Amino acid sequence: MKKSARSGSSRSLVAYFHPASLARRPQRILPLVVAVCITFFIVLEKQRESLELSEGGEEGPPSVGQAVKMEDLAKLSLRQQMLIKENRDLANEAHRIAESLKMRGMARSEQANKGNSAAVPSVSHVPARPDRFNPVAFNPSAVGGGGEAHAGATLTPRAPLGRDTHLPLNQLNVDLSGWVKAPADVERREAVKRAMQHAWRGYERYAFGMDELQPNSHKGKNMFAGLGATIIDSLDTLWIMDMKEEFNRAKEWVATKLNFNVAKETSVFETVIRIVGGFISAYDLSGDRMFVDKCVELVDRLMPAYRTPTGIPYNIINLATGASKNPAWTQQASTLAEFGTQQLEFVALSHHAGDDKYARMAEHVIKYATDPSAHRNRHPPPNGAGLYPLYLNPISGMWTGQKVSFGAMGDSFFEYLIKMWVQGGRTPALRRYRELFDDAMDSMIKVLVHKSSPSGMTYVAEWNGAALVHKMDHLACFVPGMLALGANGDNAEQYVSLAQDLTHTCVQMYKRQPSGLAPEFVLFHGGQDMVSGAHHNLLRPETVEALMILFRKTGDPIYREWGWEIFQAFETHCKTQDGYAGLRDVRQPKPVQDDTMQSFFLAETLKYLYLLFDDTAHIAMDEWVFNTEAHPLKIFHRDQSFVN
Repeated sequence: MKKSARSGSSRSLVAYFHPASLARRPQRILPLVVAVCITFFIVLEKQRESLELSEGGEEGPPSVGQAVKMEDLAKLSLRQQMLIKENRDLANEAHRIAESLKMRGMARSEQANKGNSAAVPSVSHVPARPDRFNPVAFNPSAVGGGGEAHAGATLTPRAPLGRDTHLPLNQLNVDLSGWVKAPADVERREAVKRAMQHAWRGYERYAFGMDELQPNSHKGKNMFAGLGATIIDSLDTLWIMDMKEEFNRAKEWVATKLNFNVAKETSVFETVIRIVGGFISAYDLSGDRMFVDKCVELVDRLMPAYRTPTGIPYNIINLATGASKNPAWTQQASTLAEFGTQQLEFVALSHHAGDDKYARMAEHVIKYATDPSAHRNRHPPPNGAGLYPLYLNPISGMWTGQKVSFGAMGDSFFEYLIKMWVQGGRTPALRRYRELFDDAMDSMIKVLVHKSSPSGMTYVAEWNGAALVHKMDHLACFVPGMLALGANGDNAEQYVSLAQDLTHTCVQMYKRQPSGLAPEFVLFHGGQDMVSGAHHNLLRPETVEALMILFRKTGDPIYREWGWEIFQAFETHCKTQDGYAGLRDVRQPKPVQDDTMQSFFLAETLKYLYLLFDDTAHIAMDEWVFNTEAHPLKIFHRDQSFVN
C-alpha cells in the first residue's frame, strides 16, 4: 500500500534522530542540543524576570556561571534557590552532552584517519564473566557524615555498558606502545574532587601538622616522626585538583613550621616515598625552589642510614642523632622493597639540586643487590632467575631467606626497575634497568602467575622458598599498571593482555565482598576461586592505580566504570563526618570503621581516581612517572647511570 507523504516524513524524522543514527553521526544532535538549550535559557530567563517582579526585589538570582556565596544564597527565596539549581543543572547537562559528543567524535575521527572501516564490535557481543557480581548500589543518603559533604552527590544516570569485563586486545584499535587520548568525565572527576575537599577539611580542622587524622575521634596522630605526612603527601593532589588555596596553606606550613630535628625514629622508606617524593613532585608542579631546599635538608639527615659495609641502608633512623638500625623482626635484615624504592626520588633530587651524590648512593643499592657475579646465598625458584628474595643483610651482604613476593616487602623494588627506565627518557644509559625488569617479568609469568578455579581468574602467587603460596595481596594489584607501563616492542601485547586479566581479578576482590571493598589479601583455593584472607580495608590505592593506567593505555571505558563503583563503595562505607576511615571487615554489608585516614588515601587513592576521570592530557603518561606513593615526577633525559 502506498504511504502518504506525511507518514514518510514522520518516519524519516524518527530515523534521523534514532540513537543508532546519532551514534554514527553525532554531529546531527548538535543543532538539537543547541536549540533545546537556547529554549530552556529563554524560559528560565522569563522565570527569573517574573520572580524579580513577584518578589519586588531590585536584583534577581544570579545567572548561569555567576558565583553565589553561601551567605547570599541564604537570603534568596526558595523559588530563587530552585531556579539557580535548575540553571546550574542545565549547564552541567549541556556540558556533559558536549563532552560525550567530543569523545565519540574523536574516536570516529581517529578510526577514519587510520583507514579502519571495520566498526568496533558491539559490547553486547562480549560474554560476561561467569563470576559477575552486582556492585553495591550507591545511595547518597546512606553515606555517613554531615549533610554539607554530600552536596551534588547525585549525578546524571549512566546507561550500563552491557558488559562487566574488558575488551580483548584485538577489539581495541590502540597503539600499545603509546597512550590514548580521551576527554574528562567531568561529573565523576568533580565528585572525586569533592571527596578530597571533604577529607582535607577534616584533616585541616582536627590534625593539621600531624601525620594522620583519626576521623572518628577527631584528633591527629604521628606515625612518621611528626613530619606532617598528610600535608606533604597531599601537596601535589591539591595542586592537580586546582585546590590552590589549600595548597598555599600547606606550603606555608612546610616553609614556616616543619622541623626535621626531631629525636624520634622513623622509617627511611616511608620518609623517602611520602616526604621526599612529595617535595619533588610539589616542585615539579609549582616551580617553588623551597621544596627542593627542604628536600636536600631532609635527605642529608637520612645519609647515616646508608653508612653500612654494603651501602644497603638500614630502614629505621633517628632524624636528630642519625642512629640507624633494622627492626628486630627482620633479624637485622633490610627488606627488598624498602632499599629498592628510593631511586626515583634520589635521581630526581640530584637532577634538581645539581649534586649527583644522591643518585650515586641510590643506584649503588640496585647495582649491589642485582650483581650477577655475586651469589650471596640467593636461591631463586626454578625458572625464576629474575626474582629476588625479600631480605638482605646490610652488614654481611647475604640474602636471608628465599621468600619471593610481589606484595608486601617486595612489590615496589620491581616497580622501580621499569620506572627508572621511564624516568630517564628510556635512553641506552638506562638499559640495565630495562633488562632487569624484563627478566623479572619473564620469571614472574613462568613461576608465579596462575589461574583460579572454577572462574579462571589470573593472579600472582608467592614463593615461600620451597613451594608456591596461592595468596595475593591487594598491594600486588600495582602489577597491572607496572606491566602496562613496561609494554614496549615485542612484549607489548603479552604485557597488556596480562595486565587486563590481573586488573579484572583485582576488581573482583571488591565485587565479591558484600561491602564492595577489597580485603587486605585474598587466598586462592581450588574450586573456590578467591576467599578473603585478612578482612580489613585500609583505603589502599593499588587497584584504582591499575584502572587509571589501563584506561590510559587502552581507552576501554570499563576501567572508568569499575573505578566509579569502587569510589561509590568508599563513599558509602568509609566516609565520616570529618574525613574517611578504613574498615575492619569488608565481608559485612555494613562494616565497622577503624579510626585512621591514611595519608596515602589523599596522596594516591583519590589522586588516581581523579586522574582516571580527568582528561588524559593532564599529567600525561609520556611526561610524568609516578613514584610508589603516586607523586608524579617529571621525566627528563639521562645520559649517565650509576647502575651499570
